[in-house]
Amino acid sequence: MKWYYSAMLITVALPIYNGNPYLAKAIGSILAQDVELELIISDDGSSDGSLEVAEGFADARIRLLRTDRNRGIFGNLNRCVSEARGDPIQIFSQDDVMLPGYLASQAALLVKHPDAGLVYGMPERIDEQGRLLGTYDNDTTPERVEWPLYLWISSHYGNLPASISSIMIPRRTFDAVGPFDQTYPLAGDLEFYNRVAERFPILRNAEVRHAVRTHQLMTSALPTSGARYLREELRLADWYRKHWSEAELKKVRYFRAHMRGRYHLGWIRRLAMRGHIARAARALGDLNRLYPLRWVIGLQLQQLLGVRGLDRPSIPPPKTAAVA
Repeated sequence: MKWYYSAMLITVALPIYNGNPYLAKAIGSILAQDVELELIISDDGSSDGSLEVAEGFADARIRLLRTDRNRGIFGNLNRCVSEARGDPIQIFSQDDVMLPGYLASQAALLVKHPDAGLVYGMPERIDEQGRLLGTYDNDTTPERVEWPLYLWISSHYGNLPASISSIMIPRRTFDAVGPFDQTYPLAGDLEFYNRVAERFPILRNAEVRHAVRTHQLMTSALPTSGARYLREELRLADWYRKHWSEAELKKVRYFRAHMRGRYHLGWIRRLAMRGHIARAARALGDLNRLYPLRWVIGLQLQQLLGVRGLDRPSIPPPKTAAVA
């Protein structure tokens, strides 16, 4: 399909903020893609030399933006999207690496399914040194994810894409559902996917052509992230609640209590051990609103005692229709 890509301009949106350690590799891997592209790099007030790294690439395909204030990842992404000249738009992270053929592979699926709202690719996982940690070989999600299946997967497991680096989005999707919601500083990707899935099919690209990096400074690993994620999960719960019956929602929440409840209970326990008792108590209250503590603690006890854990849920997809 080389003939097609020669006529398509793909925008790569690369928001950056203090990403110096891995930024050069990310930019180099983008510029090595064999498609017609523009790369929009938007610096969100970095203080570690990231801007200088970006300025060191003398390539006419790069457009470098500087923000007047720190907007956060999703505010910065929205600026990239508003400046994009290409269509579709590939989102990418400063930590990650594109492998050969990634953008062409993503765009090919959007051509195959022109009614889709976005496509997400399957990544490798790498560490700080770029060593392979694993892949997602056991993922059996189909290529085309329609509304009922999306709701079922998202309700039980959260994000379908492993990273924002995995998603390519046609401009008409933004026109239909709007930009990323900056009031979700951490879960803005999931909130956006939910809005997209209400209106469009979502595509899974099974080809492994990008690598997502795991390291100690990524946002999800920061000690302050747990409380922020919990608050945003409480807000997102209202979206899921409107699409499930009470009986179905209870089953979903019980399963999530095992997965997310364990994560939240871990950081709350560490918070209390550092002497922040009042903050830990407030967080426990929030957690109990999201997943009853009797479920979370009971499931933890079962695990400690070696009792068989939860089976993969077999609830059929709900019958509710997407937004017209």
